Amino acid sequence: MLLRLAISTVVLALGLSAQHANPFDPAIFKAPPAEYRGHAMWNFNLSNLNEDAVVSGIQEMAKLNYGGFFIEAGGRPQPGHGVPFLSDEYFRFYNLALEEAKKDGLEVILYDDYAFPTGTVGGQMAAQYPQYLAKNLDMAEKDVTGPAHVELAIPQGIYIGSVMMNLDTFELLDISGRKAQDRLVTEVPRGNWKVMAFYLTEGKARVVDYLDEAAMSQFISMTYQKYQDHFGSYFGNLIKQTFYDEPSMHHADRMWTPNFNQYFQKAYGYSPMKYYPALWYDIGPQTAAARNALFGFRAELFGRNFIKRLNDWCAARHLVFGGHLDQEEPLNPTPLNGDLLKVFQYQSAPTVDDIWWYGRSNPSYKIVTSAAFNYDHPIARAETYAAYRILDGKIAFQVAMDQFAMGINYQIPARTMQPKRPELNEYVGRLSYLLQHGRHVADVAVLYPIAALHAQYHNVGGVQFPLAEGEQPPQIMETAYAREGGPAFGMDYQDIGEALFRGLRVDYTYLHPEVLADRCVIEGQKLVLNNRENREEYRVLFLPAGDTLSAAAAAKIKEFYDRGGTVIATGLLPTRSAEFGKDQEVHQAIADVFGVSPDEPLKADVRRAQDRQNFYVFWYYIKKNQAGGQAFFLPNTHPWLIDYVLKLVLPVRDVDIQQPMAPLRRGNEYEGALTYIHKVKDGRDIYFFANSSPKDVDTKVVLRGKKSLRIWNPHTGDQETAEFTQGEANGEPVTTVRLVLPSVSSLFFIGE
Repeated sequence: MLLRLAISTVVLALGLSAQHANPFDPAIFKAPPAEYRGHAMWNFNLSNLNEDAVVSGIQEMAKLNYGGFFIEAGGRPQPGHGVPFLSDEYFRFYNLALEEAKKDGLEVILYDDYAFPTGTVGGQMAAQYPQYLAKNLDMAEKDVTGPAHVELAIPQGIYIGSVMMNLDTFELLDISGRKAQDRLVTEVPRGNWKVMAFYLTEGKARVVDYLDEAAMSQFISMTYQKYQDHFGSYFGNLIKQTFYDEPSMHHADRMWTPNFNQYFQKAYGYSPMKYYPALWYDIGPQTAAARNALFGFRAELFGRNFIKRLNDWCAARHLVFGGHLDQEEPLNPTPLNGDLLKVFQYQSAPTVDDIWWYGRSNPSYKIVTSAAFNYDHPIARAETYAAYRILDGKIAFQVAMDQFAMGINYQIPARTMQPKRPELNEYVGRLSYLLQHGRHVADVAVLYPIAALHAQYHNVGGVQFPLAEGEQPPQIMETAYAREGGPAFGMDYQDIGEALFRGLRVDYTYLHPEVLADRCVIEGQKLVLNNRENREEYRVLFLPAGDTLSAAAAAKIKEFYDRGGTVIATGLLPTRSAEFGKDQEVHQAIADVFGVSPDEPLKADVRRAQDRQNFYVFWYYIKKNQAGGQAFFLPNTHPWLIDYVLKLVLPVRDVDIQQPMAPLRRGNEYEGALTYIHKVKDGRDIYFFANSSPKDVDTKVVLRGKKSLRIWNPHTGDQETAEFTQGEANGEPVTTVRLVLPSVSSLFFIGE
């Protein structure tokens, strides 16, 4: 304890974090200061809050070796009893907590609302400013055979506009101006038409309208600004970070905002109104582009007006802004946060949530940490252990080592009673100290197929169904449909990610298509994520299944292949553009790369791959060019076939664990795995190997390059000699280390 206090005092005196003072200090690694240890979720029970409870609770957290905490308000105080949220009395207790935290050497994270989801202000938003609550997009419709005169009743709500769609030709007509009082009145020309009126309803959501500038300004003034008014002097020192909790557009089923069309027209120069039918229906060849325009812009509004507004406010006050979204696991994020990767573009500390049971959140970790890598954010956080069905000391360590191998480097744990909590916080502190900042190293990038996900998603509900006499309307679980992301047929990007990382033990980064087009450059036969700190160099780009892709991403893929790069596509090749009028550009670029097209002769070779041990037989397509470019199309994404192709194109991997691939378990069947992450910081290699599985590991690991390594043990804080040899493989220098990891243990190999 004395050593830790001494280190912290020196660091604070210098005005630097330990990270920047010395990223490889054995003393800091041995006894990590508060900024790296677990920061607990802690509760103010407003029903019976008292000074003794505040002081004793914080003292208990200090004894358990937490580095800090956030205060989440709970309880339901009745009028005249308890402490009202954000009252003077509330802030008096909050100030007491800050003073006690300072005495005990703990940091405080500013939790931004009353419980979750962020955006209710403990019910005050609904009570005081109902006009700023989130709204739900609804539709009334009628099928008409013209010529005919039509009157369509528009239910009470905020009118957005109206559209007629020809069901045979997909002609779209904006008839928004034909509203007369509470109904749409129009003449329908000859043919089969669908007449639709779009409007917003209120009352389903109790959260703020995340998409609206004025609504978010009001939310900031009711929450963040009040904390600054009371505790601004603590910002940037005692209070260094913020935390929002579980916002999502599914809280309003089909969240929309009254100013959507005005925002859109200002951004793109045209009205999106006539494309609204695509939110529910196939509108012909323009469906994919229309859905990308509308759903994509909604995602942009969520990221800009919620995330960026708060991040900018915090940055101006020396606060690191962060928090996690609700429901990160579904395949399709379109109805939830719009774009789970891009939403963190503006967020200083991308954060993921891990609740319920071990292994549930594995796929979403890689998306969120990839966002940190894409946008050069050095800190990636995880809220974890909340509501775990089973949580003992073993599982807690399994979760932690998995998290950090997947790219997390800061933990916010639930304050649950479990064995070895002080040791766990110390362990987490050592992982955080070494794995924050630096450059992530991965041979493989996997394109995040957001355009295909937007194109596939469509709304349900909100329609006035024509009913026969006595017929009941269909029951549609609108909230559940949106919460689970709707159907995502054939989308294999998460399967590829799990097969690579946990099956084949090949690390990767999801690349957003905009990042691919705008931030990546091609150097030799490598695709380079050209960030200032996190500069990654990929030798292979995976294109997961999906029928839609942006023209810019398609062009960059073709450029990479033309200049000697390796691309592997799976399942379904794109033929449609995320933009209007560019389908042919996408179709031609993909056909040129892979030589596989529905309307052109086959230009790729067909190859056979056979696993004689398991009697697998697979067929795949390959096309090469004179620059050394290789393009593979794998109709089947079996892990064995992916491994087979990777061995062809990556004979020497950055990290090659020699132990055979373990069975790939997901969901409730997951019981741990052997994983790793490789980073480079201050020119030194950091290899973190984690064995969260029930089996002991004693294997060889081949590392690309000539390395001199030493073991740093995060369980003890000690160092020891690493057993390694240097040699050559396929004309490249390699270093082979012996990796010995008992069940549920981990080690660092650090470059000397």
